[in-house]
Amino acid sequence: MTDEKFNDSHKKIFKNFSNGIIHNLILWIISKESIHGYGIMKRLDEFFNLKDSKCDINVNSSRIYPILSEMEKRGFIVGEWKVNENNKRVKYYSITDEGNDFLKEIQIHINNILNNPSWQAFFKDMTGLEI
Repeated sequence: MTDEKFNDSHKKIFKNFSNGIIHNLILWIISKESIHGYGIMKRLDEFFNLKDSKCDINVNSSRIYPILSEMEKRGFIVGEWKVNENNKRVKYYSITDEGNDFLKEIQIHINNILNNPSWQAFFKDMTGLEI
């Protein structure tokens, strides 16, 4: 698709796709380490800052902190204020048992998708890779 044909409507589709997975990625990132919001944003950049992509997915504080607040309210994560290496108070997030249980459910769901022949055909067509 040429750049002229790749319009705002196409970008919106990519954004909707990324929004669906960002919550799961954040929970997974927090499950690996106690981490502050800025650290989460940097990790998410590794997923969405793609070379030669026509759709730049913004991962900024106005998107991340509401998600973190929602996850805290649901009991998936807990935040704790600490002083970082720059002597600033920052909130570090850790996963709870309930968050780990939910992450296990996500894992089961992803495994079901990856073992489904229809999804395997879709991914092969989209990526050229066998699942």
